[in-house]
Amino acid sequence: MAIDRSTPPPVSDFGDISLNVPEPITLSNGMKMWIASNGEEEINKLSIYMTGGAFQESRPMQATACSIAVFNGNNKMSFAEIAEAIDYYGAWRSAHVDDNCTAFSMSSLNENFDKTLPIFIESLRTPTFPDSEFETLKRQLAVNCAMAREKVKYLANKEIMRLYYGENNPLATDPTPDDINSLTNEHMRNFHSSFYKAQNCNLVFAGNISDKEIATVESVLGEWLPDGEPAPQVEPTFCPADEMLKIVDKPGAVQSAIIMMLKTVPRKHPDYFKLRILATVLGGYFGSRLMRNIREEKGFTYGINASHNGRAFDGYVGISTECDTYHTWNVISQIHNEIKTLHDNLIPQQELETVKRFMLSDLAKTLDTPFNIAAYIGNMFCCGTYPSYLNDQVQEIKSVTSQQLQDIARQYLDISKLRTVIACDKSKLPKNDCLV
Repeated sequence: MAIDRSTPPPVSDFGDISLNVPEPITLSNGMKMWIASNGEEEINKLSIYMTGGAFQESRPMQATACSIAVFNGNNKMSFAEIAEAIDYYGAWRSAHVDDNCTAFSMSSLNENFDKTLPIFIESLRTPTFPDSEFETLKRQLAVNCAMAREKVKYLANKEIMRLYYGENNPLATDPTPDDINSLTNEHMRNFHSSFYKAQNCNLVFAGNISDKEIATVESVLGEWLPDGEPAPQVEPTFCPADEMLKIVDKPGAVQSAIIMMLKTVPRKHPDYFKLRILATVLGGYFGSRLMRNIREEKGFTYGINASHNGRAFDGYVGISTECDTYHTWNVISQIHNEIKTLHDNLIPQQELETVKRFMLSDLAKTLDTPFNIAAYIGNMFCCGTYPSYLNDQVQEIKSVTSQQLQDIARQYLDISKLRTVIACDKSKLPKNDCLV
């Protein structure tokens, strides 16, 4: 039978979207472990969220370099032996440095978990930081840094963080290749001895988890005993710059990168979720207002994004795009116009329903696999979320009205407080008497 493509398929509302975060179990050494176990395949992923991140660095890139260097060799295995064993057993590891936290993860086949986990944990506990491997690591990081600094998006992002957070905030750090090359093994050992401790770690275990895998974790990690008190969370000084607009000159750049930031509220504020919905209307999905106006109608950019982002202590609306330098001021003007429209007019109900369905479908992905659920739980240690965060967001999305969003727009989306950075070849930037 032929498909009738002239009639759109029916649209139905989502059913129940909810997540009850499990209570953690406590290992014999005092570590807490959250388990997300409803996988079908015989695989697992153990993530360790350790206090000690960018805010605890004494030098730029110290935490990132340390998170990689710990796997360059340990008391029992060399760098080559670690790499060969991880590959042989079909495992995969990663590390990511956040504000107050470094997250380490290892994915493994269940049948090999008792062999891969000891390698993973031994590297975290007893790294040897061999000089030759560390020099190679520094060269790789320095090259990556130099390449990143050639991109206007990177330059704009670093400058907006300086304007928004202030010169001395760790989030405004702009590491150079020289900063990376000046790191020493002593810096690695100091960071490791300060933060790589059992009392600083929380575990999230996901996949097809049985008593056998839990017993393996207990056996391997139970020997890692606490040494002192847990490291405290750090909330850095927030001293934004007076400048509201900054142009970063990158001679030879083909495009402009435009990044804007507007201070709002942290995650636990009652208006936080409404601001996330409002930012989605503005530029958070392919059919958003900024995409329709600036990409679809005017063709100024391939894509533009707006989002509401939160840290444990801070929240902001961020807007970013890249465009032909000739259109830079036009793009900024249209962004301002779309924000003003949110002040002046109610969001039509049909548009609001579309945004609600989009956001609910996105949240539903959190429940797709135990690994997604585990990542959500991990956000409690990295981003300041809390156990009922997803459920509270679902309820806010379902209940919010156009009038409430207009009130939020008028209260928080103040264009006069919108910090803007443009990174481009300044010689190609048209003059704009209104904004420069």
